[in-house]
Amino acid sequence: MSQIKVLTGQSALAFLLTHDPEDAHHFGVHIPLKSKRDSSYAAYAEGDLIADPNAFMKVKTISTSPIKQEIAIRVPNLKLTFTYLGDFQYGGSGSYPIKDTGGDEVAGTIYIRGDAPPPGDSGLNCQQFPSYDGTGKDGRTSIDLWNAQEITAVFKTNIENYAYGSNTGGQWKQDA
Repeated sequence: MSQIKVLTGQSALAFLLTHDPEDAHHFGVHIPLKSKRDSSYAAYAEGDLIADPNAFMKVKTISTSPIKQEIAIRVPNLKLTFTYLGDFQYGGSGSYPIKDTGGDEVAGTIYIRGDAPPPGDSGLNCQQFPSYDGTGKDGRTSIDLWNAQEITAVFKTNIENYAYGSNTGGQWKQDA
């Protein structure tokens, strides 16, 4: 097996856009937790491990033509709330970037590396994965948040509507 690679805080947040923290071990990477986002190294120490804070998302559609939504992500432990009210620029004809939450807060996790996102302007990219037939659940929502300098956080809902394979049993073979 190859040597474990240590990700900087910035790289860790990019990794978390498409993967869960538990996947890091399978990919052979160490995700820094307390290390500053702009650090050029990551600590290995046990004391470097912290829990990522719980967060809660609300989504409300303000208009459908053009699409305009209000998105709020509340992080009680950090006493922070991210809010967005606006439209979306994306290719394609999808009607809703994220489904309304019906006034309810949807539980999730906010991944930060180092300091909490600083107060001020922030951009966002958001994606909601489709639900699997028969589950009755909406797909997991993933939102990355960034300012003019860097990615500052990744929010993911706690919805577990994805398939995860076994650690063994698969195999690559050379084609003839």
